[in-house]
Amino acid sequence: MRAVERMSAEDLHIIKECLDAAVHGPFFPDWELFHSLMGFTRDEIAAIAGTWPSYAEPDQQDDAVNNVLNMLLGYPHGYWSRWHEYSDATPEQIAGGTGPLARR
Repeated sequence: MRAVERMSAEDLHIIKECLDAAVHGPFFPDWELFHSLMGFTRDEIAAIAGTWPSYAEPDQQDDAVNNVLNMLLGYPHGYWSRWHEYSDATPEQIAGGTGPLARR
């Protein structure tokens, strides 16, 4: 069973918000080479976000979600003051004992 199949509705919602934040938010400027940071282009992450939680290539989806969550939490983007515009979950909830990273 894939991790996405074990996730709660809340986890699925949080990940969708994170995928959308990575694509549409200020967190990863184009000059930083989005692809270099994520291993995927912005359009590829947008396609995964657009079909979340389903995707034709589950291994790619898993890698993209993992990369997005880790980069949102670990990359020094300097936009934490705007985080609430993109997600209802706090970064601590995403990374901590109650978020999707804790259940992977």
